[in-house]
Amino acid sequence: MDLQDTFYILGIIYMSVMLLIVIGLLTAVLVIKKKVDSIHQHIEDKLSIFTNIAHTGSTIVDAAKKAVRR
Repeated sequence: MDLQDTFYILGIIYMSVMLLIVIGLLTAVLVIKKKVDSIHQHIEDKLSIFTNIAHTGSTIVDAAKKAVRR
């Protein structure tokens, strides 16, 4: 086995390992993004309850203002 063959074998091994690492990192990023989106949607659902309550409260206040004006 020549030095050239050893260099090529090490290059192939290095490129294969780096390809596996890149695929692993890409998969990890996609999984983390999915989890963050899920958490964001959950928070938005919880906050929508409070915004609906606030909207209902403002509607009641507006109705009271109209009643007082009359």
